Amino acid sequence: MKDLFTKRLALLAVTLIVGYLLIRLILSNSQTPIVFELFAAIIGFALTVLTTSILLSKQTEAELSKEESIQFLNLKMSMYQELLNQLEDIIMKRSIKWEDIVELRLLNQRIAFIGSPEVLLSFNKFVRVFADFSRSEVMTEEMIDKLLDEMSKLTVDIRNDLFQNDTKVLSKEQIQSLILSSNEILDIDKPA
Repeated sequence: MKDLFTKRLALLAVTLIVGYLLIRLILSNSQTPIVFELFAAIIGFALTVLTTSILLSKQTEAELSKEESIQFLNLKMSMYQELLNQLEDIIMKRSIKWEDIVELRLLNQRIAFIGSPEVLLSFNKFVRVFADFSRSEVMTEEMIDKLLDEMSKLTVDIRNDLFQNDTKVLSKEQIQSLILSSNEILDIDKPA
């Protein structure tokens, strides 16, 4: 797209130069005024078409980028909403089942697809707390409070991600490490 813009800009510059040279040639030869007006109209038309083409291509590029951003934001919002709903379901059961651990591992993969580094870090912290409590048959109020605290921190990072406030950039290796770390933390033996 940038290459096309450069080509159109070069074509506009060439048209300006050729137009100027033609007008100078016509003026120096003292042609009739109609020839001068005709050449001026043709050059003006060419410049108008090229300028309009450049402006429309830039506007189209901006609109496509905006539409893509909106669709990605909608994807993030629905994915995060699903994440929070599933975490709420897990906490509301007051007991941790093997299916909950598998569900968290699947959620880890989903948020790795769209989540910011901060969200991945917060989810990793939530998973650590969850894994510590997974050995208990029933969750106590203290355990639920701790999980809700971690979930609150996760929610703040999700909010910041949706509004793109101060996002860090992590390397591919760091992101993979976070994802694998969450998976390893949840690698708990299935009860018999």
